[in-house]
Amino acid sequence: TAEVLPGTVEQWQTNPAVPFLLVDKNLGLPQKLLYKIYPCALSLLKRFRSSSLTDPSSREAHALLEASSVILFTNPAHQSALNQRKRLILAGYWSVKQELSFSKLLLSSSRVASKQSILWDHRRWLFEFEYINDRNHPGLIPTTLLQNEVELILQGCESYPRNYYAWAHWEFCMDGCREACASSSTAQLDYFRVVIFAFGQLLRWMEYHISDHTAAHHLCRLVSRFHALETVQGQFSDINLTFSRLSEQAVSLLTRYADHEALWMYLRAIWAASEDRVFREKLETSVTSLPPCQYHDKLVSWCTLVKQSE
Repeated sequence: TAEVLPGTVEQWQTNPAVPFLLVDKNLGLPQKLLYKIYPCALSLLKRFRSSSLTDPSSREAHALLEASSVILFTNPAHQSALNQRKRLILAGYWSVKQELSFSKLLLSSSRVASKQSILWDHRRWLFEFEYINDRNHPGLIPTTLLQNEVELILQGCESYPRNYYAWAHWEFCMDGCREACASSSTAQLDYFRVVIFAFGQLLRWMEYHISDHTAAHHLCRLVSRFHALETVQGQFSDINLTFSRLSEQAVSLLTRYADHEALWMYLRAIWAASEDRVFREKLETSVTSLPPCQYHDKLVSWCTLVKQSE
């Protein structure tokens, strides 16, 4: 991991000659030290950004790589630095695998970094360049990378609550899984395992983030996308990727935390996403057993209104 640490080098008692902290492969970057070397990094970026990168071992390419790294840890929203890193990849000096590793460190380095839309977009560019739009070998993103993305996204949402840019990246990853699962390829089971992993992670997330309506929305979307894949689900007898499973969780949480409006919205989202009339009727029956409150009455009124309009 890498983390931007608030304060100066002196506060963290680091060696002035090597003013960074490295403990068990965890790198600490004192923030004020980054601020000091930031102007130098900007000047290097400006100096070499128009240089020819025909030689992968060129001094200019190495300077661009180092300067852009410092700039992005200091200012994660620096578009020019990201563009130069793309340029290094296109020139063959830097690989997509290396950049994905750096980007992961950067996104988890600070709360500010985790909420930058251009950093999440940068990862999508990397995936599309290396796997989806590769002219020689067009294909799908490997399942191991997609599973790692699920963990990275939830880490970003933990760092910055209601992180819509991270959730947009979630949609990108689930779109890739949906495309693979809907195909007739032999790899569809592997991609469905990623979906199962994401489903389990998001169910667990809801248990510890009961006010996160955004997560509830994406959980409902996940089931909407994949619950109809009966040919795939049939090979996983212990998987309950259904709206019934979601309603069980929502009702269980509401029996304990009835004063959280987001949980009532979670239940409402489940009811709206399902088109099964029998399921809806069972869900309405379950709602009657929940503790009475203003949100309970609103949900009942909303369901009645929707049924009348259908």
